[in-house]
Amino acid sequence: MKKLIIALLALVLLLPFIASCKEEKDNSGSSDTASKTDENEIVVKDMEGRDFKILCYSFGHGSKSIVGFTGEVLYKEDSASPLDVKKKEIVDLVQQQYNCTITGDLFTGTHPELNEKIRLMVMGGSNEYDFYFDCYQFSSAMVADNVLYDLNTISSIDFTNPWWDQNAREDFSIDNKLYFMCGDINTYDNDGTWCVLFNKKLKETLGITEDFYQLARDYEWTFDKFTEICKRGISKDINGDNVLDEKDQWAFGTETYNMYVHVVAGGDRITKKDENDIPYFTITNESTYNSLGKIRDFYLDKTTVMVANAPPYTEKGFDNYWEATVHKSFMEGRELFYMCGLINAPGFREMEDDFGILPVPLMYEGQESYFHTVSISNMSALSIPKNVIGVEDVGIIIEALGKYSKNILTPEYYDNQLKYRNTRDNESSEMLDIIFASRSFDIGAAFNWGGVLNVYTEMDKNYVSHFESIMTSAQSKLDAVIEEIQS
Repeated sequence: MKKLIIALLALVLLLPFIASCKEEKDNSGSSDTASKTDENEIVVKDMEGRDFKILCYSFGHGSKSIVGFTGEVLYKEDSASPLDVKKKEIVDLVQQQYNCTITGDLFTGTHPELNEKIRLMVMGGSNEYDFYFDCYQFSSAMVADNVLYDLNTISSIDFTNPWWDQNAREDFSIDNKLYFMCGDINTYDNDGTWCVLFNKKLKETLGITEDFYQLARDYEWTFDKFTEICKRGISKDINGDNVLDEKDQWAFGTETYNMYVHVVAGGDRITKKDENDIPYFTITNESTYNSLGKIRDFYLDKTTVMVANAPPYTEKGFDNYWEATVHKSFMEGRELFYMCGLINAPGFREMEDDFGILPVPLMYEGQESYFHTVSISNMSALSIPKNVIGVEDVGIIIEALGKYSKNILTPEYYDNQLKYRNTRDNESSEMLDIIFASRSFDIGAAFNWGGVLNVYTEMDKNYVSHFESIMTSAQSKLDAVIEEIQS
């Protein structure tokens, strides 16, 4: 009994010390990102009137189906769109708090022309822009040229903060270096996230009784279930000309790139990374081949699926295959499912029928997670030119824009996607949560070493031999880029 009493007294005396040690560990930030004292804390500094300049690719420039993009961080005061109002609020706040100005330009040329502008700026030392936004497909071409900052070396940016996309942080990294990134500071990376839209009125007219949202919640929204629904005689000649084409009714509207998206939905990618953060190919495996076999068979069924950028539509002289076929059909209520980027959703808010947003179907039954891809070309990512002046100050401003965007811009972005005639589609909101939480970025697709992505998008069943014919060249090109990065 005496020993027990002594032990209890000792424990009581030690409790303050134990609590103190625990608090010290929690405040050290050494265990994980959740252990910070304040994960929203950012540095505030007087920038003494400095002008921070942004260059942003003008996504959707000249397009009829991509509407409303006015820039990342940048905005149009005369447009008065809800997103522009929020972006202006953020910029005004940062300018006032940091005693600086934030200005910039939209670039309306081609992506390679933007790349060349950045190269010449770095080589010539003009310091015209402090950071810029472009898709990571084209920014990847700059990685081996030593013109982009390794963002991981900028101490004033903390990528563990909640306004940065942690999946992007992991997937974009090569050899523990980070050359482009996305988060709440930009919205077009969200727009470039792939999904499936469905026409609610057409679903009801067709007498389809399944609750698509519940199928998604129950992980029963699979490729097999999706294709089974599509093959219920939905696609049909409705104008009586005995030809099934873009003027008729379709079960599914898509494009060849989406065959790759379906493969990703099964958890497969072009590349994964080893323990040293070095990418390696994962193409030639049974899982990828099985997926492509099922996908090819479905996409080649011209009585069920309309593929915008495949014959006969590519032979009809359209200015834009997509807008003249799958996009128009969905807009006019003649297409049940449309697989596309979220960037298309705002343009459909004016259509007569209601529509909903769904995840890309699981590739296999029994999958425990959805997998979504972000377009390599219809998305934006932040990069910093190598010759920027005062890069730590640039990092401070980027962190501030990120933090305030999370609190101010992102909620408005969700509403912009989900509001429809003054109502809010709460089920689609739930689906967006699933989509954004399960998205990934495949640097193998962005770099497209040896043209590997092109094989995924061929309407041809000989994909095994096509992969085998290019893998030696693809591996050589991957190795060359890694060598440049490491040197």
